[in-house]
Amino acid sequence: MELLLKKYRTLFDFAPVGLLTLNNEGVILEINLFCARMLGIDRPLLLNRNLRPFVTSETWPLIESWLAGAMENADKSTFEITLISANGSPCYVLAEGMIIQNHSAFMLTMLDQTYLRQADERMQTLAGKLHDLSAHIEAGMEQEKKRIAREIHDGLGSSLTALKMELSLLNRRLGNEKRDPEIEKHIRSMSALVEGTVDLVRKLATELRPEVLDELGLIAALRWYARDFGERTGITTGFSVYPKDFMLEPELSSVIFRIFQEIMNNAAKHSKATKVTIFLRKQQHLFLMRVRDNGIGINDEEASHKRSFGIIGMQERAKLQHGNIKITGARDKGTTIVLEIPI
Repeated sequence: MELLLKKYRTLFDFAPVGLLTLNNEGVILEINLFCARMLGIDRPLLLNRNLRPFVTSETWPLIESWLAGAMENADKSTFEITLISANGSPCYVLAEGMIIQNHSAFMLTMLDQTYLRQADERMQTLAGKLHDLSAHIEAGMEQEKKRIAREIHDGLGSSLTALKMELSLLNRRLGNEKRDPEIEKHIRSMSALVEGTVDLVRKLATELRPEVLDELGLIAALRWYARDFGERTGITTGFSVYPKDFMLEPELSSVIFRIFQEIMNNAAKHSKATKVTIFLRKQQHLFLMRVRDNGIGINDEEASHKRSFGIIGMQERAKLQHGNIKITGARDKGTTIVLEIPI
């Protein structure tokens, strides 16, 4: 018996978790070395003292209620508590209580989770910083796109228009008499090349940042894009909005427009759809956009694939505005994408 008690004492004292026994008033009867180290106090100084001063006021009621309930039943109980060490720093603990010695004493097993809690807090802080950085980069990219689009439109576009006018003037000054067919051929070729370049510049500027988004707002920009999408792809588009028209702040409008672009591009590339319907709604504190196609339908694996960068990009843009995007599909019945953003 003495040998058994010695083994128990050794296991108790040197266990790699905190162990202590209490009476029904919360007085410490026994405490092992690990638990004493968590509190930062020598073990002899903790014996016969109430545990209450070493636990935060927010978590002590958990122990108190467990002690009261443990006197009535023999069930184990697990809860999270925060200890206060001698230097005032918190020690986050996962505790499990059990009754011993025929309801005359209660044992608490304490697993120190301070490092895990601190790591989690650091991860949350880092995630917040990454969120802010992503928002900053996204806003910066949108401003840069806007600047480049304006320079392309105003600078290069104006130069090409002037070149087109110069060619037209040169063609008139050559007159109709003794025209060199070779020169005339080159002038026509140059004029056609300038026309094509003007169209290309206009398209590039529009892809970077459509003027209609800044001049007429989000709804007009989405209507224009849906109409242009239908003309380019041959896919029928339906567009409805409630209320009839509304304005959102420029940054949010840019995010929604970019998500809409990605949705429509995916529909053109992957859905094999013949029709896409777009519905927009603005409630008091919520913007909703639903885009539905009648294509082959996306499955769950495709929607959650780690290399679906288009979908990941849409989700990240939505998160930057504290919104969410839900993608559902049914085989041969199409795909539905719902975007919700608080406003």
